[in-house]
Amino acid sequence: MNKHIELSKQSKKLLFSGITAAALALAVGGPHAVKADSVSGSTLAAQNLNTKTANDKTGFVSFNKKADYKATKDKPSNNVAESNTDVNKDEESGKINTQTQANTTSAPAKVTTKESESIDDWMPDQNLQKVIAYSLYSDDSETGVAKVTKDDLANMTSLNLDVNHAEEDPYYYLAYMNIQSLEGLQYATKLESINLSPSIDLNLRYYGTALAYSTLYDISALKDLNNLSSVVLQQCQIRDISALANKPKLYDCSISYNAITDFSPLGSDENLRKNGILSAYYQAGAYNTLGVSQKTPYITVTYPPFIDVDGSQMTIRIANDDNEDHFASAYLSKWKDNAGQVTADGQHVVWDLSGLPVGYKGYMTINFKGNSGAGGYLIYPFEITD
Repeated sequence: MNKHIELSKQSKKLLFSGITAAALALAVGGPHAVKADSVSGSTLAAQNLNTKTANDKTGFVSFNKKADYKATKDKPSNNVAESNTDVNKDEESGKINTQTQANTTSAPAKVTTKESESIDDWMPDQNLQKVIAYSLYSDDSETGVAKVTKDDLANMTSLNLDVNHAEEDPYYYLAYMNIQSLEGLQYATKLESINLSPSIDLNLRYYGTALAYSTLYDISALKDLNNLSSVVLQQCQIRDISALANKPKLYDCSISYNAITDFSPLGSDENLRKNGILSAYYQAGAYNTLGVSQKTPYITVTYPPFIDVDGSQMTIRIANDDNEDHFASAYLSKWKDNAGQVTADGQHVVWDLSGLPVGYKGYMTINFKGNSGAGGYLIYPFEITD
């Protein structure tokens, strides 16, 4: 018997949402091989990276926490715990240790702008507040945050990580990695460049893995910032890039290692298409594990469209090649030859799970790729249940 399943963008989870600054359950090796040992919801746990490890650095600091953020928009589902963190100094080792605690701490005092307007009303992400305060005034304390106004933002031309400060202050880097929304940044109307990608060296220092992911997912505030020429938002949790449309000056756009499947908004950026540099590879997303009965071993999956920069539909194929699919090498569909067949319309795959024993766990994995160089993987874990 054949079972039919239609996947949607809404039900897709971020494949690597488990390796954020808040919950480092997964480490990915980028273009290197990744060894997976389990799948649970939106998190794929992995080990044995063929890349740098925490052993390359001394002074390891463990972070487990996402700072408070009262989002005004729906965020994608993931398994990050909602908690506060108590960061204490270990007197014997001299290292910083973080401990997760229940949400019993009192709410922070309301910070107001110079016009007596609460910054929380127009910039709800307190981690973003901290990073912007340092960018504007070299002061990310409560006093620095209290200075931030929309008028000051209007004169900001760049926003990026201050590496020297992050090396000195782990709290600053913790806030940087836990930004979820850029709401409020729309007032930075002169902004020309933004780079909120994680630092590999600082990831090693503070998280013990080179490729911890930022929790940033909402970039809608960039929609009307038409002076942007450089956008670097790699290793985040971004799915929607509609805010990057209609950017006449955009030249450099680096958005690899996210969960993007529709790149068509970039098609309106003529300067980027004709003269610019686009890096948008190794996108990765996953769905919840599917229980499969031996009585219905043939699964027809309808995939959401994968749209290239020019608006055309990307081609999909079964990911089963150790060399070509090294990025997703732990999740390949190799339980048998011809494990899946892509239909002529390029939107369906008929998977053959026949003959697999009860308890078998695997992955129905496809690769999608466009002519622009954008592309990635979509993984559908399954388990034979009866």
